[in-house]
Amino acid sequence: MTPSLSRPWTRLALMASVLLGAALTPQAAPVAAQSPDFLFREPRLGLSVRTGLFFYRGSGQFFDLTRSQFTASSGDFRGTDLGAELSIALNSNLDLIAGLDGGGFSTTHAYRDWQETDGSDILQSTRIRQGPSIQFGLKGYPLARGESLGNFAWAPARFAPYLGGGVGYTSFELRQWGDFVYEDADGIWITRDDLIGDGGSALGFAMAGADIALRNNLALSLEARHQWSEGDLRGAFRLTEPLDLTGLRMTVGLTLRF
Repeated sequence: MTPSLSRPWTRLALMASVLLGAALTPQAAPVAAQSPDFLFREPRLGLSVRTGLFFYRGSGQFFDLTRSQFTASSGDFRGTDLGAELSIALNSNLDLIAGLDGGGFSTTHAYRDWQETDGSDILQSTRIRQGPSIQFGLKGYPLARGESLGNFAWAPARFAPYLGGGVGYTSFELRQWGDFVYEDADGIWITRDDLIGDGGSALGFAMAGADIALRNNLALSLEARHQWSEGDLRGAFRLTEPLDLTGLRMTVGLTLRF
């Protein structure tokens, strides 16, 4: 099942179409200023919108219990990711970045060792949502992002790889709902339940990617970002270990340069 994102992340998706439209709409300016081949100066700001997949590592007490009790597998712990990022050039090869992300996954499973009295599966669902996730870091370009053409023009490189990393903070929510098997002194019984826990956690990340120039002020951005994070759960879940939110994010996006 595909996780549903809350309205703030839906608005970020709409931003992508606005940025693309703004970049491709002709402006009232001299002919030289509208050239697709160069800008009058090297851009200092970048605004990106991106979407992709987040692959949870799936380690720790919660994921181990979910795999052992239910028919879930590590491949079920992946979902969508949506975000936006502002970059500020500190020099020709280094950017300061600030980003906002959110996403998660949802999957349905059944007990491995128990069935209903009629032989049917005892079904439940698990959902994890992350966000808003606020991130700050540095992004470095080992190769030139473009070249100066004389004293008054700058042309972007067609392909500009980058590396980076940083820190941040994310909120999260864990929910399991459906039919559950309980055992007490009176025997074994099945009941419907809805268990919700939430929390927040610091995070760290490392990334690698590339900007591919589409126009002088617009680039296609491809990125892989590894996140390290874990946090204690509040609410219905009483786990002795924090919830592991470590994973790999693969995204594609558009970057508008100013």
